[in-house]
Amino acid sequence: MRKPVFLLFLGLLALAQEVVVYPGFAEVKEPVFLPPGAWVYLAGERLARMAPGSLRLLGVEEQERVYQGTTVLFRYRGEGKATLRYLYTGLSGEVFYTLEEGRLTAWARLRLEGEALEAKKLTLLAGEAPLLEAKAAPGVALRALAEAPGESPFGLFRYELLPRRVEPGTTEIPFLRADVAPARLLRYQGPFRTDRLLPLERGYRFAAPFPLAPGALEVVEGGLFLGQAPLPGTPRGEPAEVWLGRDLEARLERQVSLLGQGEKEATYRVETRLENPYPYPITLLLAEVFPQPFRLDFPGATLLPQGYRLELSLKAKEARTLTYRLTLPR
Repeated sequence: MRKPVFLLFLGLLALAQEVVVYPGFAEVKEPVFLPPGAWVYLAGERLARMAPGSLRLLGVEEQERVYQGTTVLFRYRGEGKATLRYLYTGLSGEVFYTLEEGRLTAWARLRLEGEALEAKKLTLLAGEAPLLEAKAAPGVALRALAEAPGESPFGLFRYELLPRRVEPGTTEIPFLRADVAPARLLRYQGPFRTDRLLPLERGYRFAAPFPLAPGALEVVEGGLFLGQAPLPGTPRGEPAEVWLGRDLEARLERQVSLLGQGEKEATYRVETRLENPYPYPITLLLAEVFPQPFRLDFPGATLLPQGYRLELSLKAKEARTLTYRLTLPR
């Protein structure tokens, strides 16, 4: 004769939960107190948003689960304190940032469909954690670099958020702040060009004050919005770079002159000049790719199989001219 089956509805407001939010879903753990042998979980509409196979009872030895409509019958060995655990696609999260007057703020954006969640412990994990058949929101699959063991899980960044009631809809929470000293950057990278004027990109570089998961960064300086751009995943202490598009003020001036030519190749003198138009220092990054085969004589640059890379600093209003010799096939 089977033991009687007990029914229990786990109201979200009745029991605090541990919630770990990922880019496309969340892992939810709810404390339960089980009767001996069997128990019916009245999941309601939430069951439709649980990843198949993810619903488990931890702390007892499960023997059977029977899904009937919006209820689940558990049969098990054991009783007493246990944990109901599942992966919930109705809740997802991502990280984004603001950089305002040198103050970097990390924000968590939580999206919840369905009933509110009362989280006594709330964690955001940014990175790529695959979930089969998960209905991840487009554009929120994030990649992150691994942090040191003990600080973050393998291949993911962990952010602990304050306990809170997560309401349906979208919730944005600032959770980390730090002052950084961003350096202003100008960059040209691309194929070798003989144009008289070459466009430059503008950007910023700063040391990551804490692990930075990939996410959008909004930059405000002097009270003006300068743009948004993707910030790549960066471990704490490493340089983070963000690029905001073309600089309309600064440009490279280039002059190319023929030094000599033979039957198969020609040698050119290439002069590239930049005058820093700003009343503050900037860092210039250059990287050019040449047609193969080529020979390059460029003191101070890092020579690469495909071209070169160079970084130099310019003071306010300073002008610099760079010169190299380039040999190319005719």
